Amino acid sequence: MEEELNYSTVVFKNPIVSLQNEKKEEETVYAAIKAEGSSSTHQSPAIGVDNSPVPHSQPCRGVAVCLGVLCVLLVSAIVGLSVFSTELSEQKQYLMNLNSNLSTAIQILQSNNSNISTANQDLMSDKEELTQERDRLKTNLQVIYLLHDFPVNQYCSKTNGSVTKCNPCKVGWMLFQSSCYLILFPDALWKTWTESREDCKKRESDLVVISSQPEQEFISNQTKYYFDPYHGYWIGLSYQANNQSWMWVDGSAQSLGFWNTTAKNQNTCVLTIPTNKTLANWNAPGCSMNNRWICESTALNWSY
Repeated sequence: MEEELNYSTVVFKNPIVSLQNEKKEEETVYAAIKAEGSSSTHQSPAIGVDNSPVPHSQPCRGVAVCLGVLCVLLVSAIVGLSVFSTELSEQKQYLMNLNSNLSTAIQILQSNNSNISTANQDLMSDKEELTQERDRLKTNLQVIYLLHDFPVNQYCSKTNGSVTKCNPCKVGWMLFQSSCYLILFPDALWKTWTESREDCKKRESDLVVISSQPEQEFISNQTKYYFDPYHGYWIGLSYQANNQSWMWVDGSAQSLGFWNTTAKNQNTCVLTIPTNKTLANWNAPGCSMNNRWICESTALNWSY
């Protein structure tokens, strides 16, 4: 109706004067109509279209959907982590139980090892004792074999006809370490070196072999001075001309020497002279000189 109103208000003026004005007015009116028409086209609703305001529910619905998805994912993650945590706890408990069992097993093994070590030490100790017993019996057997007829009465004492105790040495012999010694003190009967050795052999022994300083000290402390400073006791050492060396009666070479003189004549035998010099009392006179003598035999080792 506004367009009709605008067209109805058009007034025609004089053709000469207002021709130009008419164009201007037409342009103006047209512009006004154009402007009004353009504005009216924007303001007038289209036919068949609902011009009511569009609700804002679609963005909220998308946000809600996203939040829902996130919640589902979060719940799924929480459930997965819970299951994983439960499995880890079970594995941890299993490993702790396994470690406890292994610790117990290690303690048992250590205890068994300690017991085995103790038993092994006991066995080694028993073995050592048995070895010593075997050696003792072997030594005794060797000594018995050397005797033509084992003199039981000279080693063992009897009570009511039964042997009660046996000694390592014969009656009258002295024990030192693993040997027995007989130092003869006949007042009138002295012998040469060879005769003295024969006498020792009759007694199932031989002239003494001094192989250590303690043995030399023992011999020196047991001998007594007699007759003069030149007489002493024959020992089992003599000079061997064939190999030009001093040899003991058991075949060993002389390594220790307890001489009281520097002169050691050839073809001589050695005796120990009782003096206050226990480590310097050997002398080497002629073997035909008569002296006392010392016999030595192996001591027996009896066990009870």
